[in-house]
Amino acid sequence: MQINIYKDKMLGARLFGASVLYSAAPIPREDVPQGWYCYDLRGTARHPDEPHALVDLAEENHAGSILSCLPLKKGGSQFRLIKDMFQMTGTNPSLAEFCAEEKIRCPETPVR
Repeated sequence: MQINIYKDKMLGARLFGASVLYSAAPIPREDVPQGWYCYDLRGTARHPDEPHALVDLAEENHAGSILSCLPLKKGGSQFRLIKDMFQMTGTNPSLAEFCAEEKIRCPETPVR
């Protein structure tokens, strides 16, 4: 099951010091607004549901997806270890609410 980032609420989080949106369900890459970044959190074989690394696309051990208006890893790197840099904020915003809170321009819902 995938999430609709324009209609569904996600969970607020902080990753590497940046405010991000988190979804336990995969975020369809074709829905990611231009200028935004989408990553997957990958778990380990022993703890597949615990975020261990940030990757472009988790083919196994998917532990969630991240939507960010900032880049969170270098484009050429395959992954970035999370360590203790991922915290949930306890909020449950929509994309529009997140943008208003962060004082950034909200992307328009694409017409399909």
